[in-house]
Amino acid sequence: MPDATQLADDDACSPPARVGAGWARWLPIAVVAFAVVAAPFATPAGDIEAGPSDETLREGAEVYTAVCSSCHQPGGVGLSGSFPPLIDNPNVDDAAYLEDVIRNGRTGEITVGDEVYDGVMPAQSTLSDADISSVVAYIQSGFAAPAGPAPEVSTGPAAGTELPLLSNYAMFVAFAIALGLGALVLGPRVIAAHDRREITWLDAWMKTGVIVVGLIVATTVLPAQVLELDTVQDLPRAAQDLIAVGIWAGAIVAAMWALWYAHRERRV
Repeated sequence: MPDATQLADDDACSPPARVGAGWARWLPIAVVAFAVVAAPFATPAGDIEAGPSDETLREGAEVYTAVCSSCHQPGGVGLSGSFPPLIDNPNVDDAAYLEDVIRNGRTGEITVGDEVYDGVMPAQSTLSDADISSVVAYIQSGFAAPAGPAPEVSTGPAAGTELPLLSNYAMFVAFAIALGLGALVLGPRVIAAHDRREITWLDAWMKTGVIVVGLIVATTVLPAQVLELDTVQDLPRAAQDLIAVGIWAGAIVAAMWALWYAHRERRV
């Protein structure tokens, strides 16, 4: 009659046990593969389309008042029989068309609402590209220009004390200490070599978490932060896209090499 030890060994070698062990071994790898595939489709914060800035709208309002309002009237209401209105004019929804008309002028009939206008729109050749972009943004916003920047109000510490500044420093120091202690305690377990047949669930998930977070930072957060730099913002859109793709591809290549090296060293 088999003893209890033999029965336990038989249970461990049964097909359900082997299937469970197989899933446990491949699950971290599947999570990493999913993160790599999904990373290109994540939308970095810097790529979310945002409306024009308040500064752009203020500049557009200044350009419109100086150049356009004498004909199209303040608020874009136009002048019946002479100059078509811009407010509630479906033609101004097309930014490229609007820029072309401002830059090159226009002649011929145009219908806005129930009225036909037949006049000449002179080319505004003295306006820079930045002026045209800002006035187009102002017109398309519905002639909504924000008020000027509010006066700065001092929020510094009270006289004779530096407690707010010290408090901020203390918060960052505490965060750095906590991060350092966490790395000191968990770091050796994350990077330690192991026998893949005997790795614990905790170690497997810690290693997986480090890999996934690292991939997200390298392929989404890092490109978004680089694209927000003023130097990059001044480049053409094609150059910005090339930089973003280059950073993302470099991060993927570096991550794949790191995973290969760690796998060879039996660390993942």
